[in-house]
Amino acid sequence: MKKIYSSIVNLGAFTFFMVLFFVSSSFAQLTGVKAIPTDYLTISAFISDLNTSGVGTGGVQLNVPANYTETLSAQLTVTASGTSANPIVIQKSGSGANPVLTSYAGVNTPISASRDGMICLSGTDYMTINGIDFTEATANTTETTCMEYAIGLFKVDGTNGAQNNAVLNCNIQLSRVGNTNWTGAGHTGSAGIVVLNCTPLANAVLTVTSASGANSNNSFFSNTISRSNSGIVFVGFGAPSPFDMGDQANNVGGSTLATGNNILNFGGAGAALNPATGVFANNQWDLNCSYNTINNNNGSGVNHANTLRGIFLNSSSTSASANCNFNNLTIQGGGTTSQVSCIENSFGSTASGNTINLNNNTITGSYLTATSGVFYGIYSTSSAANVNILNNTVSGISYGVIANTGTGAVYPIWNSGATANLQIRNNNVNTISRTGSTGGTTIGIYASSGINQSVKNNTVSNLSIAGTGTSSTMYGIQVAGTTVVADSNTISNLNCNKATGTSAMYGIYDIGSPSDENYNYNSITNLNHLGTGTTYGMYFFTTTGSRTVSNNTINGISSNGTTLSGIQMSSSSPSVFKNKIYNLQSTIHSSSSNGFRNCNS
Repeated sequence: MKKIYSSIVNLGAFTFFMVLFFVSSSFAQLTGVKAIPTDYLTISAFISDLNTSGVGTGGVQLNVPANYTETLSAQLTVTASGTSANPIVIQKSGSGANPVLTSYAGVNTPISASRDGMICLSGTDYMTINGIDFTEATANTTETTCMEYAIGLFKVDGTNGAQNNAVLNCNIQLSRVGNTNWTGAGHTGSAGIVVLNCTPLANAVLTVTSASGANSNNSFFSNTISRSNSGIVFVGFGAPSPFDMGDQANNVGGSTLATGNNILNFGGAGAALNPATGVFANNQWDLNCSYNTINNNNGSGVNHANTLRGIFLNSSSTSASANCNFNNLTIQGGGTTSQVSCIENSFGSTASGNTINLNNNTITGSYLTATSGVFYGIYSTSSAANVNILNNTVSGISYGVIANTGTGAVYPIWNSGATANLQIRNNNVNTISRTGSTGGTTIGIYASSGINQSVKNNTVSNLSIAGTGTSSTMYGIQVAGTTVVADSNTISNLNCNKATGTSAMYGIYDIGSPSDENYNYNSITNLNHLGTGTTYGMYFFTTTGSRTVSNNTINGISSNGTTLSGIQMSSSSPSVFKNKIYNLQSTIHSSSSNGFRNCNS
């Protein structure tokens, strides 16, 4: 700002023309409470002034009145930055509907260097957006004109990331029309919120050289995101050890039901060639993703015809810890051969005392169109030091219809990661049904890897296979670790309802080679096989190590097959005592029916 003062001074014969220049080096910084329309007519005008003037002592707050609407003519980019003492806040004021920002007509696509978004924070710190809604313009109907994101957190360079920001109580509605994979930093199609390791104007991945260059400590609470291909996307820098230059402690959902987000009706683009995801995270350390409700089709959505995931903790987060707890997920597949997973985790490779918690989640869904696609409730391939899968409920899952082959597997809980310590405890897996003209495999809890496995106090019940064809393999619990403890589990009502089924049914099964295994106090009841497949209450085949099998109750097993056993073991000299085995029935007179059988070889 420049001010010019002039005057004429007469001193006798001399006349002086005096010009005084007063130059101010900057505009006055913004402070205090501002409001629309008294201080600014639009949010766009406020952000323009904010970028020019900066933030003063005590910070600045813009109050946007309820029911306010604004249609953007271009992307809003915030380059100013706050501090903990001087924050930036844009928030709804007064009672009524949230203010609404409507998008402009985009010109970019996911493969462009710069992507279209409604508001982006470029290296901004300590900014809160509270109670502002973002919606796609109805005229935007193509992947070019539609937004790639509503709110984006970006970096200026490798030393200046976006940190300590919050997005609260916002309703974001975009368009599912886009499904193209992003080039550079990004995911697929449109996303409600993105937190990316690039600048707003270039998709090239940045090399971070200091902790200030990370996108860290950002919070996303109590938002509703719908009609995008993905809900919230994190793509960070693949930081080397000790990982302090990686994104740290970002938080999706907080610590209570009140702070959780609703991510609804995502995916479903026509002829989708790429995945859709509720929450996608890559290269994140100490991420929290908890208390969220994630449903890709609540009746107003479209079942995605390609790979579909509710929460995807993607690989490359070396030695990372994460919490993924208390989420409520309903995931409904619309493909045929593609994978569907409600929670998928591969965080934490190169174990270094790190812990992955996948606890207290409630999961349901369906995949009725499947021919060979696999359905996972919880799917963990993590090799973190500690993986905990505790207190989850996976129930009400329906797979396939009689008209389809239905050969894909159904895994309500799966772990195949070579973790040092695996805890699968107190989970409830129930009411899992599958139908098909060929059939496949259903395993209630599958722990195929892990050095020390503790599979305890789980309930697996009401699993069924129906339809035609011979394939009909079913396991209540399958383990295969080095040291295995499978105690106090309750397995009941496993049903192969296919008279043509020739595959085996198992209550608890281990075909690995553990050095020490214990199977105690388990209850296995009502295993019913209408086909001719082998049926076992418990089956173990290990060549070395010690095994204890005690205090188990096995009863109510029936089969039309020729082989039926309460407990079947091979190639070992176990310690077996205090087991109760009764009410085993085969309808085949020439069958081999045994309460207990140990075959040493």
